[in-house]
Amino acid sequence: MKNKLVSIRAKTKLKTYLFPALAGTLLGLSRLPIHLGFLVFFAFIPLFYFFSEQRKKKEIFLAAAAFGSAYTLVCLHWISLVTFPGYLGIFFLFAVYFYIVFQLYYFIKVQNQRFGYLGFIFVWISFEFLQNFGEFSFPWFNLGYSLADYLPFIQLAEFGGLALFSLLILFINILLFELRENFRRNTIILSAIIVVWSAYGVIRLKTIHLTKTDFNVSIVQVSIPQDKKWEELYKDSTFALYEKFSHKAAKEKTDLIIWPESSTPVYLLKQMEYRKWILDFSEELDTDIFTGFPHYKYIGKNHPDKYKFYNSATLIGKNRKIYPPYYKNILVPFGERIPFLKYFPFLWNVHLGQANWEYGEKLEYYSINEYKFSPLICFEIAFPQLTTEMAKNDVDFIVNITNDAWFKRSAGTYQHAVMTKFRAVETRKQIYRAANTGYSLVVSPTGELLKKTTLFEKTTINNSLYIYKNNSYFTKYFFWFPFVFVIGAGIILVYSIIIYLINRKKKL
Repeated sequence: MKNKLVSIRAKTKLKTYLFPALAGTLLGLSRLPIHLGFLVFFAFIPLFYFFSEQRKKKEIFLAAAAFGSAYTLVCLHWISLVTFPGYLGIFFLFAVYFYIVFQLYYFIKVQNQRFGYLGFIFVWISFEFLQNFGEFSFPWFNLGYSLADYLPFIQLAEFGGLALFSLLILFINILLFELRENFRRNTIILSAIIVVWSAYGVIRLKTIHLTKTDFNVSIVQVSIPQDKKWEELYKDSTFALYEKFSHKAAKEKTDLIIWPESSTPVYLLKQMEYRKWILDFSEELDTDIFTGFPHYKYIGKNHPDKYKFYNSATLIGKNRKIYPPYYKNILVPFGERIPFLKYFPFLWNVHLGQANWEYGEKLEYYSINEYKFSPLICFEIAFPQLTTEMAKNDVDFIVNITNDAWFKRSAGTYQHAVMTKFRAVETRKQIYRAANTGYSLVVSPTGELLKKTTLFEKTTINNSLYIYKNNSYFTKYFFWFPFVFVIGAGIILVYSIIIYLINRKKKL
């Protein structure tokens, strides 16, 4: 009898943790390129069910681990292609992250039931937003990205960015979970939200005024395999491919040709042979070239390596002018730099295959035919603060160069690429995305894909520049919107702590 009771309890506990795992699975599926983004509106219902009963700290931690593990397995499996140890580390990191989020929510809920859902919304959106900062910054976990397939829905990004999407998504989840409590009221509110949200997007897409310019930009994608990209024997064929397809692009009467991140596998500005080659080539094409390349500066004995290395890009003018390089400002944790090298010098001796690039300290701006643009390298496109700063400086378009060959044909390439849609709508700036193996994109200020390559295709794409003459409300006024949730979470948490201390004093 005793063994039977133990078995029943074990099955009950397992069933209990299936709800957080189901929530993580639904969220993960909503981020895959299988057109199931709508699942994000239902994903939190199993999680709210889990928290509808009293929970101990251990149970909350196990729920966080189940939720984070399911999401990582479904949505972030592609990270294992880049770094398997790093992929394993994410399981632990997400377990900690979501334990903090879940524990804070449960603490607020226990102290004051009325603030439960409000606390969850504020804490969750604060968690998403704070991932943009620090040396572990990796803002991949944002609910709004699940809406990438729904162009009318993402038009609201011009007001509140990703934080506004997370607010609406969480509110819809809450209304659906509480449907049994007040079916009529919640149904009316849900219907109103969906109708107004979609109607605004449809009307905005039809009425927004974009000016088509005579400025043309081409993207060259030659799909160099990652395992051959840095091989000495493959170097000549790499340059030959860029020459061939750039000649093809130049026939389109283009004003600018964009090559991807680290497209030239040499220290382009340091090695005189290649420096002269690209200057001659740009002059021959009679077209400016924007390209990515590795770069270094000699520092001397005051630096562990004597040199500082940078993931860089710059504009090569057809007038044989080399413009100031842009150095990547935000580096991929562990992939491009070990965190906290500045504070713990012994970490320079840790070699996990990373490059240990140095951080750039500012954005760069370039102009061609009076049209101004600024570049981002690789996953910097995930950071709205960068594109917002560019928009405030009145750029006409944004360039994003990247090398997603690491991800092969996985969902990672899709997840990375669709971020351009959101940055384009937030800023109402056209974005040209040049990716070594794809997806290379031209994204209009409405988030529409004007041109797109397929993965591992060798090709060029060209498109005119469309300009929205006003800055978006998000750029001008509401870029601070996510801070509302950080401050709100802090206020609710302090209030809950005060209630906890008062109740504890009463018990004593």
